Amino acid sequence: MAADTYKPSDATLELYKAKCQQCHMADGNSPLEPLNFADGKWTHGDKIEDIAKIISEGAPGTAMLPFKSLLTPEEIQALARYVRSFDKTPVKASGGAKKAKPASTKTTKSEKE
Repeated sequence: MAADTYKPSDATLELYKAKCQQCHMADGNSPLEPLNFADGKWTHGDKIEDIAKIISEGAPGTAMLPFKSLLTPEEIQALARYVRSFDKTPVKASGGAKKAKPASTKTTKSEKE
């Protein structure tokens, strides 16, 4: 199913409003890039399964807490599908997380010696 054809249930919309909207905004278009679902940039992967894992387990080192003890697996799956629907770009073939830019490749004087 294409991301832009997903229609969430009223229960999913209410769940998003109660649990997600405060940080991610009503339309998923948060001004803070790591919290934005609409910009096509997925730190932890762009597949529904990747998103469901983050909702369930949280993202260590961030404000994203785990919701597995608060939500059913079905609710997590529905939220993941809804969150992914904010981004109108197709799921990448690899479906993996974006790779960080490599560190600078400049060598210092001591490394050359």
